[in-house]
Amino acid sequence: MKIGIDIDDTMADTYEYLIPYIAEFFEVDIKYLKNNNISYCTLPKDMKKRELEFAKKYYDKVIPNTPFKPKVAEYIGKIKELGHEIIVITARDKTLYTDEYKTTIEELNNNNIKYDKLVCNFDKKTVCQNEKIDVFIDDSIVNCNKVKELGIKVILFNSTSNINEISNLDRVGNWKDIYTKIKELTE
Repeated sequence: MKIGIDIDDTMADTYEYLIPYIAEFFEVDIKYLKNNNISYCTLPKDMKKRELEFAKKYYDKVIPNTPFKPKVAEYIGKIKELGHEIIVITARDKTLYTDEYKTTIEELNNNNIKYDKLVCNFDKKTVCQNEKIDVFIDDSIVNCNKVKELGIKVILFNSTSNINEISNLDRVGNWKDIYTKIKELTE
């Protein structure tokens, strides 16, 4: 099978990791951000208008060092050992990065992620269709629903930004559960 996997808040702990940088850039207290569930993907309107400025200042420098979720490299390795192809699909482009591929490859390498292909594109539905993805894993309910419309099996990874949203999507909270689901789909 071809398995499409998102990075931010699916493989990586991007939400928590970027909070101190958001606090620094917007000159707000970290406690304020945490108490109001604010990070890079949940910026309120007043902060959102400076999102590109924030991204250009920090992403190329700090994203390669983003910590990844426990055992993600181990379980992606096990999925590859089952014979599956891993296509990393991330919503990154030149509006956010100087070189989205260079930065992302460095991040994946720093976290020992084995993959077959990297695609940086905001239109994950079209990427999944073009790449003939069989299973798509993401923390975005919107992305998962769009990909599901194509008849592709989706797995929603629980994240801080989606945990309180109601969804009928198949949810997981760790990489062991993803591995188990992938194994079940191939048995």
